[in-house]
Amino acid sequence: MNRGAAGRWAVSTAAGAAVLLVSGCGLVGVRLSDEAGAPLRVGAQQTMGPEPEPTETADPALEGMTQQNITFSGDCPARVGLYLPDDWTSNSTGSSFAAFPTTGGFDGPRLSVLCSDAFADSASASVSSTQEYQFTDDETQVVAEHMGQVGPGYSWVYEANLGSEETMASFSDEPTTAVAASIAYPISGKLYDLSVTYYFNTDDTETRDQAVASLSNLQVEGVTVSSPADW
Repeated sequence: MNRGAAGRWAVSTAAGAAVLLVSGCGLVGVRLSDEAGAPLRVGAQQTMGPEPEPTETADPALEGMTQQNITFSGDCPARVGLYLPDDWTSNSTGSSFAAFPTTGGFDGPRLSVLCSDAFADSASASVSSTQEYQFTDDETQVVAEHMGQVGPGYSWVYEANLGSEETMASFSDEPTTAVAASIAYPISGKLYDLSVTYYFNTDDTETRDQAVASLSNLQVEGVTVSSPADW
């Protein structure tokens, strides 16, 4: 190879290297001439695909519902994140929270959230005790349930068609269903029991769907409570 050809080969190689190095950052450099030291024209070049479409992160079943951040003014320090239908109204006391449709009567659907001290040795033992003594009517049928960890706590989430003798069913003469969560959660070395329960007439499919969506996105102390996969 003569000196002229070798020089042109060296310049071409250097220019190619410049193009490769810069284009890796999304830019392309092109020599304006083959002369060594010639200026480099730099232009932007799209190296990535188009921006992805934004994805919807909220559960579509929560449409028409708004998250309520519930705190209790009494001795219970637990924080509960709960979605509530937009056309429901609510009130609270030191250790409880209640809600119901603005157009509902005393025998309509309702939500009850309660917090109290727990007396079991552990979160799982407290929830197991609640599960054992929750129902008193042999006709009550649990149609879906799930037990599991909630951070340092434990939970039992269920759907039950209540027998007519259940105390929880006494507000209505119609067959009643409960979609609920029983949670034991330790805070600052002390264990607390939380219950979150929707009550509604068994044939009220709209409220049932709202209750399932609400409890499927329930949080305690910022931790999501796991729910049945088959409800």
